[in-house]
Amino acid sequence: MKTVSILVGGLLLAGCAFDAAPAPHPALPTAMPATAPAQPASDMPAMGAVQDIGTAEVQRPITGSCGMENFQHHVGQPRVSVDSRSLPPNYRVIGRYSRVTMEYIPERLTIRIADDDTVESITCG
Repeated sequence: MKTVSILVGGLLLAGCAFDAAPAPHPALPTAMPATAPAQPASDMPAMGAVQDIGTAEVQRPITGSCGMENFQHHVGQPRVSVDSRSLPPNYRVIGRYSRVTMEYIPERLTIRIADDDTVESITCG
């Protein structure tokens, strides 16, 4: 009986130890605002003057010999607007999740398709 009373007394004391309110969490530190570096990196070249091109059309550089300049009007159009009979013999169509080889073949026409099934870009390679 003495053992039972010791256990009950111990449990009552242990229960009293957990009746207190939980301790409040410490306040989180506030983030310091980001500051810009005082000096530009020494290995960075200085920027040149901005040149106004007016209304001139900007041309992207064309590389390769696949004839991609003849198909640029399809960019932004639905994929089905490209007639496969007009494509060169060496071409590939790449979607977002397509597995492709990474070698560069200047004679190969590469047509990239966006998620909305439109032509995203047409390049050589």
